[in-house]
Amino acid sequence: MSKVFCDKPFNHNYIHPNGKMRLCCTTTQDLPTDNNYNLFDANKHSIDDYWNSNRMKEIRRKMIAGEKIRDCERCYRQEEQGAQSLRQDEGMDDFIKDTLPDGTYQKSAVDMQIQLGNVCNLKCKMCSQMYSHMHGMETRDIGEQDPEWLHWVKEQGANVNNWTNELGIKQEWYKNTTVKNKMFKHISKNISSINFIGGEPTLIPEFYELFEYCDQQGTLEDKTVTIVTNLTNTNSKLTKWLPKLKSWTIWASVDGVGERTEYIRYPSRWDKILESLEFYRNFLGDNGTIILSPAIQLLNIDQLDDMIKWWIDWCGGELNDRYGFTWLATVWYPLICNPNMAPREWRLKVADKLSKYKFDQGYKNNNENYENIIKELRRDQHTPEKYRELQTAFIKYNDKQDQFRNVTKTWRALLPELEQAIKKELSV
Repeated sequence: MSKVFCDKPFNHNYIHPNGKMRLCCTTTQDLPTDNNYNLFDANKHSIDDYWNSNRMKEIRRKMIAGEKIRDCERCYRQEEQGAQSLRQDEGMDDFIKDTLPDGTYQKSAVDMQIQLGNVCNLKCKMCSQMYSHMHGMETRDIGEQDPEWLHWVKEQGANVNNWTNELGIKQEWYKNTTVKNKMFKHISKNISSINFIGGEPTLIPEFYELFEYCDQQGTLEDKTVTIVTNLTNTNSKLTKWLPKLKSWTIWASVDGVGERTEYIRYPSRWDKILESLEFYRNFLGDNGTIILSPAIQLLNIDQLDDMIKWWIDWCGGELNDRYGFTWLATVWYPLICNPNMAPREWRLKVADKLSKYKFDQGYKNNNENYENIIKELRRDQHTPEKYRELQTAFIKYNDKQDQFRNVTKTWRALLPELEQAIKKELSV
């Protein structure tokens, strides 16, 4: 496997929640226009405008030459730490063959991830204004009560919150009719595999309009569709379109069993999540799949084995081509959500608990990924000073948020052993 090549600059379109265009969801760099000053924006530009821009051509030339790309730093870092990244090099020879010496790629992408803004009904612990306007509104409202706390959150940056300055603002780039129509046409004509993320896609009217458009154009049957959803909302319209697709997958964003996921994905309800899962199960047919996709983090890592057991039980006792589990979503930022920031004593205890669970034979990849997570828990990644900083920040951030929400069960009540471990470590 190449250590730098990735298929994304050759085969993938990506639109960020704010409408900016990037290589993929893992990158943090927006793609610049050819004047190297402005940024490609779905409010102003089409996919064709950026696809063979100067920056895209430069990225392709460097990848083919075996040079690292700054946009791909997160994937490189994850791989260096033994984690699986989103980088793929399958089909590399064919991609290179269809690329001109200047980096121009002569075909359109057939794969796309489209982030339909940041309109969301939840305020998930690991989230931010970037992906949930409700999260941003809450952070703003807490700041009105406690300006010092808000200033601290901004200064802490990636430690406690993936900060943006536009708290409470809805990102709805797809509301531009001209932009929307061009995008629909591009997707209908070129894209065979599309991944919808939000915000929460099922809350967005344009999400359903795209299905209707492709259905009318006769291209729906050629599409493979993935919907990343928090399962708090379903719409009967989908029962018309999903069965017509080549295939469809629900990535179920569930981060725990019962009250744990209600806490992390506040203010979701466990009974509604189960109801939504049954909604999709009822018309799986021959083309549907449901994948459990937890955001593995400090607030649920101790329950990971219980989550897997619950999921396999809900699936009927085994994972198969209709029900699956993904390991791509360990939370790296904000750092207070990463499992490794916990005290070593607590991490080792959780690792020992998780080690007692083993997947059945036939789930080799799942076992490997599961064991890598346990391995990471046992490895110290920060200096003692950094651990103290993160643990202090974890307490300050979550206590304030819990107080503002007036939750029935705080993180302290849900994870009393973690609370005691942090207290012990900070008292030394």
